[in-house]
Amino acid sequence: MKIIHNILVPTDFSACAEKAFQFSLKLAEKWKAAIKLLHIVSPDYSVTDLPTLVDTATKEKIEVALQLLKGFKVNGISKAEATIQEMPKVTEDIKVSGLPYAAISTIAEEGDFDLILMGTNDYHSAWESAFGTNAVSVVKQAQCHVLVVPELAEFKGFPQVGFAADLHETDPYHLYKVCKMMEPFHSIIRCVHIVKKGESDDAKLRIEELEAFFVNNPIALQMTFHTFEEASIETGLEDFANEWNLDLLVMSSPHRDVFSRLFHKSMTKQMALHSKAPLLVLK
Repeated sequence: MKIIHNILVPTDFSACAEKAFQFSLKLAEKWKAAIKLLHIVSPDYSVTDLPTLVDTATKEKIEVALQLLKGFKVNGISKAEATIQEMPKVTEDIKVSGLPYAAISTIAEEGDFDLILMGTNDYHSAWESAFGTNAVSVVKQAQCHVLVVPELAEFKGFPQVGFAADLHETDPYHLYKVCKMMEPFHSIIRCVHIVKKGESDDAKLRIEELEAFFVNNPIALQMTFHTFEEASIETGLEDFANEWNLDLLVMSSPHRDVFSRLFHKSMTKQMALHSKAPLLVLK
């Protein structure tokens, strides 16, 4: 069962976007998927409000962006050639939009993409400085999975993958999807539920029920199941990621608010999770 067929990689030509493209090439090789590079050009209203001049200025921006995008593609592929045996198919596209995150989500849905892969600079998205928004907006609007790759992350496969469980009835379905996606990497899947301190919770029993489901419905990968008690979900996920040296953290879409808080932490707080572990948000 093939989970990922088409990957959309938005780029603003920054270093973190280049890192995201490198990740996408290596992932696409494993998944036998195709990649589309996307750059969003904002309409040029700075010259005048006259439609003809606005249209001319925007067309000039598009022409420049096309050249940059072609160079970005060629440069990225050349850097990856030494480590990739079968280069994935890569196409490129330019769109004009005043709201890049909305355009990305729309294009992903209309183009039937399975995954949006974005780079982030430190703990904040490259889109925040380039387009006035951030990765959180894409996560909230996108109808497909979103993979966020920190600029400092280094691709070495996904030997250790963490899954943040809601202990909801959809968890077996999401976990199954994660396992199918990670099969080419022979990952160990570590499923964790964060229990907030001071809360009464039957989490241990419910995590055992989730474990029993996969004992009775075995999959190809090794899985472990954990409960982790912390003051907050964010802190618990950070500590769990550090303890197991995770290469990827996976959340399902109900965790979007947690995702938002994780990516708006103070820059003075050094969070090992964000410095090395990509984050996959499932839809």
